[in-house]
Parts: sequence; structure tokens; C-alpha cells
Amino acid sequence: MNSPSVFLSYAHDDKPWAEAFAAALRQQGVSLWFDEWDKLGDKPSEALDAALRRSETLVVVLDHLSVEKPALFFELGAALAMKKRIIPIVSEGVERSKIPVPLLRVRSLVKKDPQETAEEVARAVSAIAA
Repeated sequence: MNSPSVFLSYAHDDKPWAEAFAAALRQQGVSLWFDEWDKLGDKPSEALDAALRRSETLVVVLDHLSVEKPALFFELGAALAMKKRIIPIVSEGVERSKIPVPLLRVRSLVKKDPQETAEEVARAVSAIAA
């Protein structure tokens, strides 16, 4: 199996949207790691770490819930340390002051319906790879 090009970070409270988004990304031909589909095994933290290491890009979905989750800061910190590309997707209504500073420095996408957002991310991933 090829390494996934995208590691998807999201709040589990947003699982229905994230799952539809992940499915739409795959339909767009984007290889990704999505925790609900990819086995975590006996040691979930090691599986997450390995998947993040193998990926090229962190796609992080920011909403009013995820900006408070420690997992966001772990995944973001790891991606920054590994010099991964980061594509933030920001939900409407998220206060700018709640967004981690490193994510304010990169162009973000607005969270829309899963299909439309996946098309934008697929274009961004293709442009980065080119």
C-alpha cells in the first residue's frame, strides 16, 4: 500500500461530516489516512504517529469543538516538527483568537459541504504535489 498523502485531523463530535469528506476525498483520488477506516490496532497512539509520519499533508478541520481538543495540538505540533504541509479547513463561526497561531499563517479553506470542500482540498493537494 502506498503511503497516504493526507492525514485527516478532526474532532470526533464532527464524525458524520468528516466521514463524508473523507469519502469525497477518496472519490477525488486523494490517498488519505482516516482513523475510522484505517485500523489502529492495540496501540492507537503508535498507529496515529506512524500514519502522520507517512503522510505528506495534514488536513485539519477546525470547528468550535476541535480548537479545544489536545489531539489537535499534538497532531499540529507533530506536523510542524516534521515540516508537513498543512491545510486548515475552518468552520464558520470559529473565533480567530481560538485558531492556533501556526494555522493563521497559512491559507485556510472554509468548511462547506463535504463534497465541495473535498474538491477544494484535492485541488490544493494536486497543486502542492506539482
